[in-house]
Amino acid sequence: MKKIFIFWFVGLGLFVNAQEVQKEFTRVLLNETFDKIDNNWDNTFNADNLFIAQNGYYELFRKTKKAGYFLLPKTNEEYSVFEIEIAFSFGDHDNKKQSAGVLLMAQQDGTGGLLIEINQKKEYRIVRVYNDKLVPISGSGNGWQKASTNITKLSNTVSLKTYNKVYDLYINAIFLQSFTEIELNKGRVGLYIGADSKVKYDFMKIKGEIKTDLATINAGDAKEEEKSFTQIIIKMKDQINRKDKEIDELKSKIKLFENGSLGGNNANNNFQKDTATANELQRLKSKLQIFEADNEALSFKTVELEKQNEKLEAFKKGIENNQENGDIIINLTTMVGSQKVKIEELELKNKSLNLESNSLFTETKDLTKQLDKTTNSLSAEKEKSAKYKSDLDSLKKQIAMLNDSLKAKNEVIKSNANKVPEKEISEEELLQQMIEKERKERMLRKEEEERKKKEEEDKKNNTGG
Repeated sequence: MKKIFIFWFVGLGLFVNAQEVQKEFTRVLLNETFDKIDNNWDNTFNADNLFIAQNGYYELFRKTKKAGYFLLPKTNEEYSVFEIEIAFSFGDHDNKKQSAGVLLMAQQDGTGGLLIEINQKKEYRIVRVYNDKLVPISGSGNGWQKASTNITKLSNTVSLKTYNKVYDLYINAIFLQSFTEIELNKGRVGLYIGADSKVKYDFMKIKGEIKTDLATINAGDAKEEEKSFTQIIIKMKDQINRKDKEIDELKSKIKLFENGSLGGNNANNNFQKDTATANELQRLKSKLQIFEADNEALSFKTVELEKQNEKLEAFKKGIENNQENGDIIINLTTMVGSQKVKIEELELKNKSLNLESNSLFTETKDLTKQLDKTTNSLSAEKEKSAKYKSDLDSLKKQIAMLNDSLKAKNEVIKSNANKVPEKEISEEELLQQMIEKERKERMLRKEEEERKKKEEEDKKNNTGG
């Protein structure tokens, strides 16, 4: 049981609840706002995916329900020690379990990376990505953990700091947890959209640390020289110690593989039969060789730095004993100091310009979004105006037709007004006319009957003769 626990600790990482990364990252390495993606990202239109940049967002629609999708930029830039901040929001969709996130430490050979993923159920998870599978390294089961107070169902900002293979995770500026992952040193950064999901990415910003340049060391200050080189040597030794630790962990891991869970020759025989385990062991041995080679190179570099430090000490003492050369060095030191002041002033000015540029860029982006919104509103008003104009034209036609009809009726009324009105008939006269009409009709019927009777008699007489 103890061996299994050690294997899990070494292979997957360690989770803690306190913030572990205390580094400050101030140098902007990437500021992606997705306004123009042609140079760095793909526009995609097919049966499974619809990826397009519009209105200041990179909009992703993963149509298939089978699996999610990773997007890597066209550049091959890799990062090792950095802070990343990425903002995105979920779109309107029938799927209430939409998910999305950010891919870190993506390997150039496609062997995997780290995925930070959140969903609309206010959950998050940390996943180790391999070339053929996803292995959650947070929570239990599929790795999802509740964070209802941190995550919203619409818009979220994921932030992560990493240094020395330790990661601090924040969502919406609230710290969630720290964890380690010892297998990945550096890699690319990309996007991830879950199956059957709609997501809009707003921005992605990556910042690194400002490294001390040996050219900025004040050559006239012995204490500063000694302090700088001492710090460099300490840093190199720290790297060697970390490499030693990683080598020891890899050796322990290889030993666990070679011993197997049962031990003895039978375990070794079973191990040899397990092709997947053998491949993993070979990979670990290769990685161990690489680490040992790196460690040896770092050791040589540390020795060279120590020798260089000794030479500088000797050079400094020689200058102190030789007044003539000392005067030259003093003049050179004064010139270097003057140039250093100018460089610092230029750096401050550059920093100020960068801040102003970022501010103007943000303002421009906001104005662009406002302009798009106003343009859309204006288009809607134009459509309404066109409809009102059409209705007005229709009403004008109806009014014209009514005017023509009214004019015709007025003419009829005017014509009738010029005619002599007929004399009104009283009820008695009307009754008399009806009686007279009835009398005439009876006479006509009687005459008709007599005519028919006469014709019949004539017909009978003719028949009898």
